[in-house]
Amino acid sequence: MDRLPSLLRNSLGPLGGIQPITGAMARAAGGILTDKPSGGEAKMFRDAGTQFQMVMLVASIAHLRTGHGAPVAYPYALTLMPASKQGAVTTTSVDYIVNMVGGVAEKADWCYTGFDPFTSEWGMFGAIDGFIGCYDGALDEVGLVVGRYYLQVGYELADALETSLGFDNPRQEEKYRRHRAKLLYQPFKEVALRRVWGAESPIELFLMQELLRRGLDPQPQVLFTDDGGCHSSLYHLWKDIEFRHAPGIVTEADFFFPGPRLAVFCDSGTYHRSPKARVKDEIIDSRLRKFGVKSVRVSGRTIVNNLAAAADAVCASL
Repeated sequence: MDRLPSLLRNSLGPLGGIQPITGAMARAAGGILTDKPSGGEAKMFRDAGTQFQMVMLVASIAHLRTGHGAPVAYPYALTLMPASKQGAVTTTSVDYIVNMVGGVAEKADWCYTGFDPFTSEWGMFGAIDGFIGCYDGALDEVGLVVGRYYLQVGYELADALETSLGFDNPRQEEKYRRHRAKLLYQPFKEVALRRVWGAESPIELFLMQELLRRGLDPQPQVLFTDDGGCHSSLYHLWKDIEFRHAPGIVTEADFFFPGPRLAVFCDSGTYHRSPKARVKDEIIDSRLRKFGVKSVRVSGRTIVNNLAAAADAVCASL
């Protein structure tokens, strides 16, 4: 998680124990809230008959960089996965959570094999130790469980407690938080992956992996505002109708290099080939240049047919 942008870490850092944290939980606890429910919280949920979905936060790794010291993993996607049994999402009681939090199962390292955040497919689930030495698949098809929380089924959204995420614009922070709540706190109706952050297509993953192999460190999915600000973007944030019309939004880049202030766009032919789309892209590039951000656009066809040339184009801009 250290390789994630700070805004994303702030957004996901509180995940653990029962979520979302509410004022009712704080009053029932009568003190400091921890991942393990207090006696007061347990009684409150027990009396109300509240059920919870166990949700796992799964990281997909694009590249493992080795050198001096411990290896560093670079994630390309973060995905939510609900616990399930026989193809259905399972729920549990607060007593299960009291016994589970801090137990042996939570301390173990778990993973999925054949995990594909783009197609919502996965294979086996188990402890990492069980796959070491026998798994021969690609690294980017391993989903590492890096966190878990217990999602309340039925809670008062207005009672949810949130901390500031650090936006200068209050309206942007409010809309970002609303979109975050849709991703993190909406109960699952079926067993399916829910994307939270990261590359939005395989072509972005391919380019990211090649850039990482060359020793570069691109940040996926960065949203730009017309005051020169840039923020990590949650999955589909740019497509959220409420956020899309927030004041000051310029665009969302597929990758961003903060030092040289270079925005990278992976342009598929479907959405960027028409004359109208090209004019729109030129306007976006011009707006970015006004506050010192350069743009480089790489076609999806180039990424698929000549990955080295696509990465060369980015390196030349850097």
